[in-house]
Amino acid sequence: MKKALILALSLFSMSTFANTNDFMIEAQKSGIQGSFSDQAYSTSKVGKNNRINFKASGSAADVFNATIEYKDNVFLLALDNVNKQVVINGFTKQKAELVVTKELQSDIKNMLHSAQLHAEKIKGFQSTLDNESNTTLLKFFEFLATYPIDQPIQQTLSASTGPRIQGWTDICYAMGNRKTAVWDLDNGSVKTKSYIVGGHGFCAGRCGAGCPMFGDGQYSQDCLNHDACADVEGEQLGNCSDEWVSASDDFWFSPDCETPHSS
Repeated sequence: MKKALILALSLFSMSTFANTNDFMIEAQKSGIQGSFSDQAYSTSKVGKNNRINFKASGSAADVFNATIEYKDNVFLLALDNVNKQVVINGFTKQKAELVVTKELQSDIKNMLHSAQLHAEKIKGFQSTLDNESNTTLLKFFEFLATYPIDQPIQQTLSASTGPRIQGWTDICYAMGNRKTAVWDLDNGSVKTKSYIVGGHGFCAGRCGAGCPMFGDGQYSQDCLNHDACADVEGEQLGNCSDEWVSASDDFWFSPDCETPHSS
């Protein structure tokens, strides 16, 4: 009886806490919290400033909140899937608004790369969060990595949904076939280019940073338009800001394709 009790306590402990040299996660009353090392640094130089801390609570199907802290910067996500609204904020240690610089963009991409290395441990961790909510936390890392240079990380997005009105046009059906992307420039001119959906080495039309990382991947017309603009014009020119905004709600609210596509 004693052995059975010890085993049960051991299993419970394993499901509510996990710790290695560079990764820690534990269950909280309404979610999880943890940290991992920025893989851009060698393990011999692990310190407070290169730890990526995260918290998540709630449910991605209802109301979900997440916080990421790195290098004294704080990134906040508030996702309301009932009312189809998402609020994202970024602040410095001094509570000032975060604007994406080349240095910050590099830090955010390091955060995403490090999160990818620990994705399976986060997705498989047992807590009050379900698998979809764990994946939403990982998607927050990915979305932050899409922010263009000079864009403030202060954003409120709402999606109009219904039988006749929808904030996106799903193009999963066109996977492997050509679709025409459309974008405009600062001077008012309009450009178009044909792409194979899911192809061209960056999974054209996928909402997010590159090819599917977490989940099956979402593909929409707005995301194709932004991919094409960034591919042809370059995000650093600022021509693709409105396409990026149009694609952002697709990332959070459009449905995943049923089958992941590998480019």
